[in-house]
Order: sequence, then structure tokens, then C-alpha cells
Amino acid sequence: MSLRDMGNEHFKAGMYKEAEQLYTQAIAEHSRSDPKVFSNRSLTRIKLQDWPGAESDARKAIELYGTKNATTAMKSHYYLAQALLQQRHTAEALVQAKYAYSVCLENKDSSAELISQFILKAKQAAWKAREDARLRDMNETLALVEDLLNQQLKRDLAAVEERFQQGEIGETGRNEERAELEEEAENRRANIRRGFQDPANPDTTERVVPDWLIDPITFEIMHDPIVTPTGVSYERVSLLKHIKASGCDPITRAPLRSDQLIPNVALKNAASEFLDNNGWAVDW
Repeated sequence: MSLRDMGNEHFKAGMYKEAEQLYTQAIAEHSRSDPKVFSNRSLTRIKLQDWPGAESDARKAIELYGTKNATTAMKSHYYLAQALLQQRHTAEALVQAKYAYSVCLENKDSSAELISQFILKAKQAAWKAREDARLRDMNETLALVEDLLNQQLKRDLAAVEERFQQGEIGETGRNEERAELEEEAENRRANIRRGFQDPANPDTTERVVPDWLIDPITFEIMHDPIVTPTGVSYERVSLLKHIKASGCDPITRAPLRSDQLIPNVALKNAASEFLDNNGWAVDW
């Protein structure tokens, strides 16, 4: 069994540290030009939450796959997107994820649904970053309080990481404690934001675009939604374009014709009302 195969077996068993070591050994000894090893180590480092390492490996895998192997390189683009998002490089994360998604749609790959959910998450993160900057610019005191909250979170996360490195807690414990700390910090941030809201000034409220308003293909706000037999709504133009190119449902990959689509009148009315009352949404 090759070192890469051994790494794969350890990865399947959830032994990510050991898998990473085996992939690293494989690269050092004989696999410097094998994109699969770099791609596999990228995913392993995602599991270990080593975001810079995952980013580096994904970029190397994409380089080795080359421009003529878009289908096989798709997962590496998705891994790169995940690593970038965790490092708050949201713009490039969206570019990489959308590319992976387009390859999935073209090849009717089952990963399309998973990546579409990631893209929405990434776009929401990009929007939230812009909202954070807008609200902080409006109120220096809010910015100061949130900076203190962020500094405390960094210290708490560093303490958890130190305990993990010293072997006091395992990987599962580390991930659980990190998630709890981040959730607690987010709840505190939400409470702080509410405390700084001015009922007389709507601009002091954080603005959110609801998920139901977003087209699952273009990830833009829908204006003329239509619904498929499976009950999923899309923007008319984007879905018709997809059907013309592939003849299938974007999510289920089942055959789909344009005459099977029905206008979603209720959603269209709700979208129109939301946009009428929230003109800022054009910036989404």
C-alpha cells in the first residue's frame, strides 16, 4: 500500500493528524507532482482547521492539475474556497466556489447542492463584513466595544489551541470548545448591536437578506421566480439558461423541461414587497 493510500485509510478512520503526516511523507519522497496528494492533504488540513496549510495545498493541487483538468480539479477549488472563507478572504472564496459550482452543474455532479449551500454562506459572510464595517463607521463606541469582544475571543481560542497542542483535549473537544466560544461571542455581539440601535434611525439596524430571496444558481436576489416539480424556486432567466445547457434539474439532476416550470406568484409578491421596503438590497 502506497503512502497516499495509507493516508486515505487514516483519513477515512478520522485519524487526520496521522493522515496529514502520511501525505506529507508521500510528497517528500515521491509525490511532489501528484495533485491528488496535495488535494487530499488540503482536505485533511481543513479537518484539522489549518486554514493556511489547506489553502497552500489546494493552490498547489490546482496548479498541478492545470487548466485542462477542470473536472478533476473541482474539489481543490472547493477546498481552496473553504480555506479562504475561514481566513475572511470572502471575495476570492466566492470566486473559487462559484467556479467549482459551475463545473458541477456542467458535469451534473452531486456536489452541486453542497457547494451551492457554501456559496450562499460565503456571500452572507461577505455581506455581513460590509454591514459590520458600515455600523462600526457609524458609531465609534460600538467599534471599540466590538474590538474588545474580538480580542477576548482570540485569547480564548488561543487558550483552547494551546490545550489541544499539549494533548489536554482531543480534536473533538477542541472543535466543540471553539464552536461554543464563537457562538457565545456572536450572541454577545448581537446583544451589543441591539443595544446600540436607534429606533428613530433604521440605518443603525443590521441589514439581512433572507435566504428565500436568493436564486440557487446565480445567488442573486430573485425578481421573477419560477418553481420546479421538486418545489425549489429559481430566477426564471437563470433556470431557463441552465435547462437549455443541460436539460436537467440543478439539484436532483433529473431531466427537466421548461414547460414543467410554474411561476411562483406568492414568492414574487413577497420579493417585490421586500425590495420595495429595503432599497439597500440592490447592493447584495
